[in-house]
Amino acid sequence: MIELGLIPLLLLIGTGWIAWASYRRADQAEQALAAANAEQRALMQEVRALERAVAAAEQGLRTLSSHPSVPRDVAVTADLTLADVRRMVEHKEHDD
Repeated sequence: MIELGLIPLLLLIGTGWIAWASYRRADQAEQALAAANAEQRALMQEVRALERAVAAAEQGLRTLSSHPSVPRDVAVTADLTLADVRRMVEHKEHDD
């Protein structure tokens, strides 16, 4: 009689242990995902801020390059666009 009650009890304990371990792993995965999402949002905000800074610098250089007192070679160099900068950065990354 004791043997018949012991087997279901062991199965119940084993099932509970597996369920608890699965829950803990799922909770840890959820926390890791939340941290990764927060980091991704922070990085995207930084990228947007850098894009705005580059756009402002680009506008300033265009304004500077259109001034009559600026030499021609400086004006040509100042006429880079954000797409040109991205192309140069991507090319540099491929070289590394």
